[in-house]
Amino acid sequence: MEDREIIENEKNAECEIMKEIREIRHKISARFNHDVGHLVAYYQALEKKMRQSGKYRFADLPREKPKFSESADTEVVD
Repeated sequence: MEDREIIENEKNAECEIMKEIREIRHKISARFNHDVGHLVAYYQALEKKMRQSGKYRFADLPREKPKFSESADTEVVD
């Protein structure tokens, strides 16, 4: 098998995986009539349940707001 064939097969596999993930996400969203608020609440409740189970590890978000350097400030010019 040529290298080019291997790369094409990997790309096809990745495309199929992404297609399946999108289909699953769409089905979950449809359960909540594609309402973003309800969908977020569902995922937050699921996260809480998974954390409480102790079976999964999560990376906590930093509690500190990012510090921006002065050079990052932008000036609005009329």
